[in-house]
Amino acid sequence: MRAGLIASVLLAYSLQAEPLLDRFETLDRNLWHVAEYDFIHPAFDTDWRSSQAVADNGLRLKLSPHDGLNRFVGASIRSLETHHYGIYRSRFRAGKGDDVVTGFFTYTGPHYGTRHDEIDIEILGKDPTRLHVAWFVDGELTNHFIPLGFDASESVNDFAFEWLPEGIRWYVNDALVFEASANDGPLPSIPSHLFANIWAVDPSIAVWPGVVEPATTTSAYFDSISFEPTATVSTSDASS
Repeated sequence: MRAGLIASVLLAYSLQAEPLLDRFETLDRNLWHVAEYDFIHPAFDTDWRSSQAVADNGLRLKLSPHDGLNRFVGASIRSLETHHYGIYRSRFRAGKGDDVVTGFFTYTGPHYGTRHDEIDIEILGKDPTRLHVAWFVDGELTNHFIPLGFDASESVNDFAFEWLPEGIRWYVNDALVFEASANDGPLPSIPSHLFANIWAVDPSIAVWPGVVEPATTTSAYFDSISFEPTATVSTSDASS
């Protein structure tokens, strides 16, 4: 009975979910919220300003030195709507520099009235030849680094993840590079907002991405972002 109810909810969500495709001819405020605030977080040395996100046939997210609460000012966009199971894809070029992170990810958490679930694609500027894949379930992190065979800060490439109840699959230029299965442990399951950002990491955790130079100025370029919902169960499954 409970399994049938859960399946019915997932089916209803998948049928209602709308696909998303944005090539950023402009920054559509009907699709995206652009962050504009000083950010207090132990992992971040970055405040957010909307002026750091510039769209003109592509989205440029900029990071630069900043005289404020944090030493840097970066850019972050968030989908106004939440999304769930499906394929999330972006064509982007990452920013470069130690302590710089370019992110494309889904997130929900206490600010949105839920537990912390998250799925990440990240490029760390200290070594942009590796992809950082990660996921959080109720705040618990699992992560892996994947060799790319190229420098993600030098050219635009296609990065994607497919989020399903039974697993998550990460792709680079349409090639499967990593897979996490529900058989191996819990996976994110809460509908989430979609983000893209660039930020500098706080020096206290520099062992992860490196130590940023105070004068670092860089940017990430997003050619496009898309989401395609996936039907997660059949009608017969939902009624069982």
